[in-house]
Amino acid sequence: MGWVLRLVESGVEEPSGSVDVLEIDRPGDLGDLANLGLTHAVGKQLLSQVQQAVVAAQCRDHAAQRPVCQACGGVCRVKDYRSRRIATLFGRVTVRLPRFRCADCRSEQAGIEWPPQCRSTPEFDQVRAQLSAFLRLWCINWGFGCRLGRV
Repeated sequence: MGWVLRLVESGVEEPSGSVDVLEIDRPGDLGDLANLGLTHAVGKQLLSQVQQAVVAAQCRDHAAQRPVCQACGGVCRVKDYRSRRIATLFGRVTVRLPRFRCADCRSEQAGIEWPPQCRSTPEFDQVRAQLSAFLRLWCINWGFGCRLGRV
């Protein structure tokens, strides 16, 4: 038995775009309980590919915004694109961000409202901090990495 999961963009004025995210092929026979539902690996792959598709659509919409030149107020055009890798809760994604050049004064500038030193999402940072705190507490309680309960 097989399925194709398709992500369809909604809420836009133009015709909606869609992308096939993942093709899943699972046996219909439940003689073995391991065949029930999705496997952990397929679930992780599904989340990762949905994340990639959503990020790609968001980057496309972000790149369509043209900033006004900060120096002269002229119209900016896309000069080139730069890739950045960002850690998210559902895996690393590559973000393709435009750089702009003013058509009048030829000055360059980055895209609209993008944090300059962003390497991970705030949600990812929050979960990582919580896990680090739990790991430290676990090490203290179980005596790993410390001597007589002192760190």
